Amino acid sequence: MIRRVLFAVFVLGMSVVLASGASAGEPDLRVTYNPMPFNVPSMIEHDQQFLAELGMDVEYNTFLAGYAMTEAMAANELDIAAVMGGTSAIVSKAGGRDIRAFQVYSQAPEAFALVARPGEFSLQDLEGARVGLPQGTEAHYLLARIVDEKGLSMEDVELVNLMVPDAVSALQSGEIHAAVVVEPVLSRLTAAERIEVIRDGQGLIAGLTLSVVRTDFLGEPGMEAFIDAHKKSLAWLEENPDQAVELAAEEADLPEQLAEELLGKYSFDTEITEDVRSDLEKAAAFLYEEGLIRRQVDIDALFYP
Repeated sequence: MIRRVLFAVFVLGMSVVLASGASAGEPDLRVTYNPMPFNVPSMIEHDQQFLAELGMDVEYNTFLAGYAMTEAMAANELDIAAVMGGTSAIVSKAGGRDIRAFQVYSQAPEAFALVARPGEFSLQDLEGARVGLPQGTEAHYLLARIVDEKGLSMEDVELVNLMVPDAVSALQSGEIHAAVVVEPVLSRLTAAERIEVIRDGQGLIAGLTLSVVRTDFLGEPGMEAFIDAHKKSLAWLEENPDQAVELAAEEADLPEQLAEELLGKYSFDTEITEDVRSDLEKAAAFLYEEGLIRRQVDIDALFYP
């Protein structure tokens, strides 16, 4: 009997040791690191290691699209998406993903633009034009606002669903008349005189990106550390603008002068203002009307707190 008890205690003890060893290998925080399109605070945090400085064992992950981030969250493989497009957050929320946006990451209306090959297209040519862009994104929303500004509807243009690099290639080969592109592709190709800006997002969209968390990670130490590290990154950006430009130029593979001009297009104010909410409500209405989401989204339910 005593032997059986001792054996049971031994097995239980080994189980605890193994379990603690497995959990010890788990990072404190799994967060996205996407330096593109021009996510300077993320570049700074990654370079300066502010999260590690706060005692966090961090796992960085890179994703090419917002839906991939929320899929990883649903699979419990990602805690925070540092940067997610406003429209991507809406689409994910409408699809039932249990996420909350807890701060604005950036606003940059001029970082999105309808472009064409130089001298070959104008807004007067918009009706009937083939336009390449990634469907269900800020780029798509911008085109809708441009079309509306011209007194047209989305039925008046032929939408070609392409990721930005593919849209640029299709534009250069003449397969489409225009494309909606984002930074830093926009500045790089404009400087090389390969494209001409027809209309950017100024006065039409906010060009919003958000920081998004898995709902069950709300209030966790990793989330609080992320917010503190982000504040440190913004302070570092303000105190070291020249170094920030150097870092951004290297990460984005841009000349420093172009990186400095590009940085001027961005606001990294984190406040969730009424204007932010209003822009997202309009974007959500557009996505619903276009059939890109099947149910309307309560924008207040998207945000925390």
